[in-house]
Amino acid sequence: MYYLLRCKNFHRTLFCFFLTGILSGCSQTTVIPAKQDIPIPPDNFQNLVRLIDHPSDDKYPEVSPDGKLVAYTATKGKTSDVFYFDPYAKRINVVQVTRHIADDMTPAWSRDGKYLFFSSARLNTLSIWKTKIKGGRGLNQISLRENVHDFDPSISPRADKIVFSSRKSSVNNLFGSIGTIKDPTLWTSDLGGYRVVQIGSGWNPKWSPDGKKILFHAKTGDNYDIWMIDADGTNLTQITTDSADDLDACWSPDGKMIAFSSNREGTLRLAKNFDIWALDLESVGITQLTFNPGNDGAPFWAKNGVIYFHSNRDSKDGTYDIFSGTPLLDWK
Repeated sequence: MYYLLRCKNFHRTLFCFFLTGILSGCSQTTVIPAKQDIPIPPDNFQNLVRLIDHPSDDKYPEVSPDGKLVAYTATKGKTSDVFYFDPYAKRINVVQVTRHIADDMTPAWSRDGKYLFFSSARLNTLSIWKTKIKGGRGLNQISLRENVHDFDPSISPRADKIVFSSRKSSVNNLFGSIGTIKDPTLWTSDLGGYRVVQIGSGWNPKWSPDGKKILFHAKTGDNYDIWMIDADGTNLTQITTDSADDLDACWSPDGKMIAFSSNREGTLRLAKNFDIWALDLESVGITQLTFNPGNDGAPFWAKNGVIYFHSNRDSKDGTYDIFSGTPLLDWK
């Protein structure tokens, strides 16, 4: 379920920040220690490193098209803002992009890497905004629709469309929990927020590298699975069918594989936690990439093959940090 972290004042803090799609549990996520008699296998990653280690929730990494910068959402105090950093710098230098009393979150890069699109509650309802990452002014509201919340933007590879999730503002429990609310609707528009077209229903949509398909997760009975749909709303296809929750899928750079977060039964089952998995769309080969008893989520697969994700592993207070590593795949 989408984590409800700060929902006491809806108008002041409209966005209730979420872990990795629609996770189970409550707002205070705890890391469950491993049992002493069960050895934890190593993660299927090469060069797995923690990139950000702040006393705050750092989530939802997205890499710029040129692979040089990583944008993410950080929750400090009562609000969330958008930040970015250079993952290859000798010393990580975090740059704050937005600064507002409302929540700004889930950034998505423009194709030229000069702008970040993001969701913001600064006008009492969630809408899509765009801002320059450098050079001063350049903040623009993209989605201008009344009485709806628009969130989770993703920019098409051709840089001509946005896909996003949307929900009517009359829904008090915006992100809710498993079984409590219906999926939001999925929409596309041009980069100016016009020519808006509904294409389906689901959460956290992501364009394929060729711009022809969109990944998302949606409810299937009592759980969530990964689905795929053509950009025009046709050819809806279910990708995963496990009885657990499969969430927040992303594409591999060549579009032949996906990575996602899931609490399904895996090689190791210390607790009902979320790990990162990879699935080959052609051979249906599947690999569990992480085995930590904490929660790993929101993977993003960069062009150089590195996967970025957030995790509260080894966290004493349950907060999330940004990690990266090169996946080791069983079928490769």
